[in-house]
Amino acid sequence: MRTSDIHGLTAFALILALLLVLSAGCTGAEQSSTTADQITARTGYHSVVDMRGTEVQVPVNIRRVVTIDDGLVEGVMTILGESDKIVGLGSSGIQKSYEYTFPDASSNYTYSNGMNPVRYLNPRFEDLPLVQESSTGINYETLASLEPDVVIIRRGSCAASWGLNDEGLNKNIDRIEKLGIPTVVVNAPPTYENPDISTISDEIRVIGEVFGKESAAEDIVETIEDSVTMIKKRTADVSEEEKPRVLALGLSPKSRQAGGAGNVRGAIIAYYIEDIANAANAFTVTRYDSDTGVINAEQVLALDPDVIILPTSSGYHPPSELYSAPYYENLQELSAVKEHHVYSLPWTPCNCDASRLECPIDLMIIAKAAYPDRFEDIRVSEWVLEYYQNLYGIDEETARSMRSVHWLDWTIEEDF
Repeated sequence: MRTSDIHGLTAFALILALLLVLSAGCTGAEQSSTTADQITARTGYHSVVDMRGTEVQVPVNIRRVVTIDDGLVEGVMTILGESDKIVGLGSSGIQKSYEYTFPDASSNYTYSNGMNPVRYLNPRFEDLPLVQESSTGINYETLASLEPDVVIIRRGSCAASWGLNDEGLNKNIDRIEKLGIPTVVVNAPPTYENPDISTISDEIRVIGEVFGKESAAEDIVETIEDSVTMIKKRTADVSEEEKPRVLALGLSPKSRQAGGAGNVRGAIIAYYIEDIANAANAFTVTRYDSDTGVINAEQVLALDPDVIILPTSSGYHPPSELYSAPYYENLQELSAVKEHHVYSLPWTPCNCDASRLECPIDLMIIAKAAYPDRFEDIRVSEWVLEYYQNLYGIDEETARSMRSVHWLDWTIEEDF
């Protein structure tokens, strides 16, 4: 071999070695810049800190979900485009279509086709298996057979009322996790000593993290918080002397059977009236007591509130029931009845004071009922359509149907 050839090969070898070194350096740089998302994608799981403060490893690609709640979790998943992944439910209240008939002096009137809004938007929910019954609790055999990638529990909802105490919560979660199913817990307002709806924002954010849709979840939070802020601003400067007395009266047939006119509420409804609408709560119960108590006709007449609000209470209750049902003849002298200052909240089956995504509608009805002059520019019948559309991203026709299944058509009839 010629000397020139040897020199050429030597130079080529040196260049090749240099390229290998540089290549190794580039590879190392790429490895050192690997993102957390890339690592997550490789492992197949990502970490979510739920409202227990527990770090839960959930699959990146979730395909099957079981929810134990009465509408909020399912509603958030609907908005995020994830509701088709729900394979099992914890509450029959989501599945049902309801009907109630009320007597008046000469005939009956019927409210039909009432349902949870998520049931209307997800008709298939009607046929999904239930993983628990109210009388027996979670059916772990059914739960395991559904092979969920994750279970989402809303602690303090009717479906997970057993979660209000740590023993009940831990017992159920331990059994679920022994099946190898990641379990994420969010806390409804009743789980707090002083509940308020700001914690709903935290629930929504956790659910968004589960599905890797934090930005979309923040949009939901903004829609709800903007509505609440607007209501609070309009009533913020009301003096104590100006505040009307508002009574939230549950016209429960169970209360009537117990000899009462209805039941009175503490918990979240007191917060709605006093802290958001800035009105006076006509019946002072233990602040944020989640229990309800029977109140008789004499007590209601003695209170003689300026405004009466009718929440869901063992059934739906329209204003016309209090105005004309024969079993409320003894309340016809109430100022709110004579002046037609009685208003119904939306139909919310299995609510348990937990509040859901539609809670701003409750707040708007209470605030406008208490301060019609301050909300003169708002017709609730139209406002709710805008709220449904902004929240769920639906068209006006669908929003009108939701208003009907939420049993809010009275707002049209009363031009409210």
